[in-house]
Parts: sequence; C-alpha cells; structure tokens
Amino acid sequence: MENIMSEVIGQRHTEQFELFENIHVEVNKKSKVCPKCNILKPLEHFPWKSGQQIFRRENCRACENYLNKIRNELRNKHGMPSEDYSCPLCGGTVETLTKAGGERAGYWALDHCHKTEKFRGWLCHLCNRALGCFKDNPETLKKAIDYLNRELV
Repeated sequence: MENIMSEVIGQRHTEQFELFENIHVEVNKKSKVCPKCNILKPLEHFPWKSGQQIFRRENCRACENYLNKIRNELRNKHGMPSEDYSCPLCGGTVETLTKAGGERAGYWALDHCHKTEKFRGWLCHLCNRALGCFKDNPETLKKAIDYLNRELV
C-alpha cells in the first residue's frame, strides 16, 4: 500500500511540475530564458515591469512587441465590448467589476489563443489571468474542477 501511495504522490508531483515547465528560467543574474521564444537572452532584453525597476517582465522585448502587435490588431478588428457586456466566465459587468487590470487597462481583457493568435472574446481581467495560470489547458482545468469538487477530508 505504501509503495502505491508513493507512486501516486510522485505522479501528482510530476504533473504539477509539468504545469510550470515553460516558466522563465533565470540561468544566472545576467541572463534568463524567454518562455515564448525559448531563447537564453541577457537580462537587458527583458523590459522592466510597468517601468518600475523592481522586476523584469517574463517575456523578452521582441516577444512582448510581437504580442502587443497581435493584441492591437485583434482589438482593431473586433472592437471593445458593449456597455452591457458581461464576462462569459464569471458574469461580471462594468458595475460589478473593479478595474482589476489597473487604471490604464480598463475592465476587459482581450482573450486569444496563443497558438493560433485567433480572438476568443473578452473576459474580465481576473478570469483572463486564471485561464493564463492554467496555460489555457483544458485538461489542467478539468483536474482543477475535479480537485475543487472532491470530498474534503
């Protein structure tokens, strides 16, 4: 029984680590790997987060520029949601949401598939971040749902 439990626990840990396999790797204090292009680059290639010199963005400047271009093209093509729009995941509206994305970001986050660059819709910032934390992976989301629905000990 003990061997079976240790195998199950080992498998769960392996699955958990797989969730984070593409998180940036800081090789030393002078360089890190960009999770988008998977290239080891000097830290100077990673812009400061929000202009504050506290920590650097996860993606390199070239990948950030590319992502911003894609987002802007999708915004121009699809426009902003209407005033009575509600988040398709949590149901939040302009009246119920705080500006979770920051003063500049507004209420809605543009959601798109990172593999195909196709527009999926508008989400509130919290729901968009939640999907991002799960790497937009349906299998991982199913596991999270199963986890939340399991019987508590």
